[in-house]
Amino acid sequence: MKIVYCIQGMYKTGGIERVVSMKANYLVQHGYDVTIITTDQEDRPYFFPIDERVKRIDLGLDYGKLDYLPSYKRLWHTRLKRKEHKALLEQTLKREQADICVSVGFQDEDILPSLQDGSRKILEDHTSRSAFILMYPPQQKFKRLLGHLRIKLRERLAAKYDCFVILTETEKTEWQGISHIEVIPNANPLTSNKQTDVVSSRKIMAAGRMEYVKNFIELIDIWSKVAPSHPDWHLSIYGDGWMFPFIQQRITKYGLEAQTTLEGASNDMASAYAQSSICVVTSHFEGLSMILVEAQTMGLPVVSYACPSGPKDIIQDGVNGFLVAPYNQEAFAERLDKLINDADLRVRMGEEGRRLSQRYTPEVIMAKWEKLFAQLTSSKK
Repeated sequence: MKIVYCIQGMYKTGGIERVVSMKANYLVQHGYDVTIITTDQEDRPYFFPIDERVKRIDLGLDYGKLDYLPSYKRLWHTRLKRKEHKALLEQTLKREQADICVSVGFQDEDILPSLQDGSRKILEDHTSRSAFILMYPPQQKFKRLLGHLRIKLRERLAAKYDCFVILTETEKTEWQGISHIEVIPNANPLTSNKQTDVVSSRKIMAAGRMEYVKNFIELIDIWSKVAPSHPDWHLSIYGDGWMFPFIQQRITKYGLEAQTTLEGASNDMASAYAQSSICVVTSHFEGLSMILVEAQTMGLPVVSYACPSGPKDIIQDGVNGFLVAPYNQEAFAERLDKLINDADLRVRMGEEGRRLSQRYTPEVIMAKWEKLFAQLTSSKK
């Protein structure tokens, strides 16, 4: 069976790129013919390791250059670029004779359903339905209003695909009017023989892009309520992004420089988890928080806002971590303080998290994908 993945590029360090590389490697190692089609890769190397048997095709469209055009030119050139994209992609898919073609949500997502190449089309959604609204601060009311429109357009688009794949059962209840919808979480590719020591470690960790959606500013606010009572504990935040200096300013505001470090991006997150005792998430929304899944795999207890929609599928409150009502800083600080003060609780929750994380192993998740591929291709005959 021939599987094609369509994505903007594989040179970035993002979660989607990581997931696509993991799937492609797994499938090609299990006898599938796999191709990755990009639009903006050019001659840049793939960031994540990729099996040499995975075929790579770049269409050379370079959508990124459109961002540098004046707005009055950008609209026209985007229209021309998309017309070229459709022609090139259809030509490529016909040549490749794919059985399954998967969009992971970039420029190709509204092009694929109209292509007459004979393949079954799948649209993957890697975020939350609420993301279209919650990605903007409350004061940006017009953008949030447009978010509601984008949700409706997304529903119409998803209905054109042979299958719409989302990450969580919670999210499934939010999408209406889409009959061909499947829930397949992302697999956790993290494997490590490193052992965490949630008893002696005095480190709390968080990770993600330093952007509005991760809400790290509020994490610092919460930490300011907890840190003074625990001067031997430290908060480390891994990641980079445009909000880095603003988060640093917040740390300075509270005088927490000695107990807080912005670590920057890391390509060895296994070590970050292994050195930590607790993982925290304060996001406005998550698709399926891979940080939570990875932390559980490494045996870390977690505290997270019960934001839409991933944390509620991953965390059983009081069992493998704590779920806190969004933006209740006092409750979050209380749960964090409870874990800091109770090493036995950290151990119990960490062990339960490690057990529950087996739901997200590559073998379990990829079996779901293989079943879906088989169903779609059998109905094609």
